[in-house]
Amino acid sequence: MDAKLAALRQGYECSCGQTHHLSIGDIEVAYDVLARIPDKLRDLGFEGPVHLIADSNTLTAAGSKVADALRQAGFSVSETVFVTPDEALVPNEAALAKLFIEVPVTAEVLVAVGAGTITDLVRFAAYKMGKPFVSVPTAPSMDGYASAVSPLIVGGFKRTFSANPPRAIYADLDVLCRAPMWMIVAGFGDLVGKYTAKADWELSRIINNEYFCQSSLDLMAAALELCTSNPEGLTRREPQLIKGLMEGLILSGIAISMAGSSRPASGAEHQLAHYWEMRSLQENQHFHLHGTKVGVATPLVLGIYNKVLRFDPSTIDLNSLAESHQGPETVEAAVRAHYGSMADEILAESHGKRLTWSAREERVRLIQSKWEEIQRTLAWLPSAEVVTEMLTRAGAESSPESLGLPDEWVKDALTYARHLRSRYTVMDLAAELGI
Repeated sequence: MDAKLAALRQGYECSCGQTHHLSIGDIEVAYDVLARIPDKLRDLGFEGPVHLIADSNTLTAAGSKVADALRQAGFSVSETVFVTPDEALVPNEAALAKLFIEVPVTAEVLVAVGAGTITDLVRFAAYKMGKPFVSVPTAPSMDGYASAVSPLIVGGFKRTFSANPPRAIYADLDVLCRAPMWMIVAGFGDLVGKYTAKADWELSRIINNEYFCQSSLDLMAAALELCTSNPEGLTRREPQLIKGLMEGLILSGIAISMAGSSRPASGAEHQLAHYWEMRSLQENQHFHLHGTKVGVATPLVLGIYNKVLRFDPSTIDLNSLAESHQGPETVEAAVRAHYGSMADEILAESHGKRLTWSAREERVRLIQSKWEEIQRTLAWLPSAEVVTEMLTRAGAESSPESLGLPDEWVKDALTYARHLRSRYTVMDLAAELGI
């Protein structure tokens, strides 16, 4: 990872047409890094008051040790601690309000001690307040530590907001190895989802001429290979595997920053996970972490890919397809009926997916002309069965049934989740081809 980061810090012109430069000043995944955070902050130029943010669990796991080290080194430290004894912290308006109220105007830097929710909340609050923040991960559970966006729940709807990446990331390997196993396997699920995220991006590059950056994807390749080649090592908490998982998740966030969007790390598998998360909030039924749901969604999406890539679009009967076509008004009515009060925002996001028959016919002909390239480009994709086995070997949930998701939620997600984002995925391809 160090060599990749060194090249990024120097900056380089990429074949994608952009100049990539890493704005994160320092990244370290190592033992005993918590005790060295005061010196590291000074190396970054911070001398003034620090505001530390944690929850009840992450304060015990690492936050208290970080705060003590900072105070002993002469830093003034204030704290926001989210008390979460019985339920998970939700990154919503109430949590953000607490931060905006409690962060002192005088704080020079914010220190986020926690996993996904804490990091997303602090990243957005720091961005809005115009303050830098430093990330101290407590579990290798998600890929947003280095990201420049914050997924938040606003009005019951999961939305992604612009923010800034951290000035530094300090992950203590001892803390990571002691993280709850359900958080470790959630990180593995999030990393496994990069298979289908990459495929969806490649697919859209071919069909829609979408901007594409191979360098951003290459960042994660080594870590993904390390973890997926020995998933059992995660169940034994092997430090090398935990370190590789954490680095892969960090590199995924850097890839998001390089591409300027979450495209390298998020495709149809994330749309399914987002759908289940939104429905969980609506029906007050909560099923595991985001990364766990991404992991479960990945074999579902691979199943669609495995089916689509065996299909021959030249056999499509356009007259028959035209008879069964649902026009924009029909699709809009179905989306409104399904999503209710959230429908307006969802329809605005995915308006380009509601096609007239003439537009769909044109799409089908385009896909037919590109089919050989699509099959050749995506020949690397693993099967759904291979990834299911990887998840099982890592001790992760590998199916909606093992996650406890109702069958209705799965069927509805496969039908309606593609409308949550304008982003083109294999679910849109399958719908256009009538599969």
